[in-house]
Amino acid sequence: MRTSTRTVWLLGIALVLTLTGCGSSSSESDGTAHGKKKFFRTAPTHDPASRSPDDMVAAVSAGKPGPVGLKFEIRQSPQAGQPLDVDIAVLPDAPAINRVSAKFQAGEGLELVDGQQLEQVDKPAAGSVIRHVVRVTPKEDGIYTLNATVSVDLAGDSLTRVFSIPVIVGDGMPESTAKAEVAAGPSAAGMNSKAH
Repeated sequence: MRTSTRTVWLLGIALVLTLTGCGSSSSESDGTAHGKKKFFRTAPTHDPASRSPDDMVAAVSAGKPGPVGLKFEIRQSPQAGQPLDVDIAVLPDAPAINRVSAKFQAGEGLELVDGQQLEQVDKPAAGSVIRHVVRVTPKEDGIYTLNATVSVDLAGDSLTRVFSIPVIVGDGMPESTAKAEVAAGPSAAGMNSKAH
């Protein structure tokens, strides 16, 4: 009798533990599900203008590397007719710079709304970051250029570097141009290649 009673109690306890274990398992899975939801939440946004230059894109310059570099970041996907902020980081890279200034010009298809000029910065330290924001409005889909002319005064010398920032709006080219190319077909493309 005692052995069978003890066996019944042990089976009962094992059953309770099993059911409790299942309950905790399901609650853990619920917690995991909630955890996944938290994982997909948008992280708190930081000021994009304070992004590290290491995470930005280097602007293109035709000249040799000089005492100053320029990097940029476009804050959102460029859309025709919508103002667009371009974060600029001018990077002095020489110990003897007396002054740095910059002017920005929008190429055809872009309207420069704000930030045409970076005011003169005196004696910037090598390795420092000079930040600036340029606002442009693309007129239509296409590939456009924002140009930066950076002037640097060194001890006994001055130089200018021109940087190009590409701005790709929408699909990259006006829809009418794309349709015209598709309508022309491969035979026209072959003729164009022969002409070249």
